Amino acid sequence: MDVEDAGAFRRSMMALHRRLREEHVGEVPLNEILVLGAVDRHGASAGPSAVADDLRMARSNLAALLRRLETRALVEVVPDAADGRRSVIVLTAAGRELLERDRAERESWLVRAVTTALSPAEAEQLLAAGALMQRLADLRERP
Repeated sequence: MDVEDAGAFRRSMMALHRRLREEHVGEVPLNEILVLGAVDRHGASAGPSAVADDLRMARSNLAALLRRLETRALVEVVPDAADGRRSVIVLTAAGRELLERDRAERESWLVRAVTTALSPAEAEQLLAAGALMQRLADLRERP
């Protein structure tokens, strides 16, 4: 792969990423859905700093989003049971339901798009490419 190929690949990934973002439920702004997703990914260790780092977001911006999510009863910020000086963010049942609905909408769109636009062989290639893309995403060292 050369630089031109890499650019074309990156643009394709970003176009699909933008298209998937269009499929979110819309009950809350997308940036709040992204926070819910990051909290879910981190699980019991979802401290504000970890979530802000995950989203590459300023801590002050995350704090404002967390206040809105708490007001809507979608998250709770509670003391860490292991270290009372730390706080952790916990999804409420309503927050989890909203996040799952949002993910289901986007995944349903993706299934419809793949079955409509791709052949079964191309769909298999896409799944294989997804596994390779995950390996690239998991790289933490600079090659």
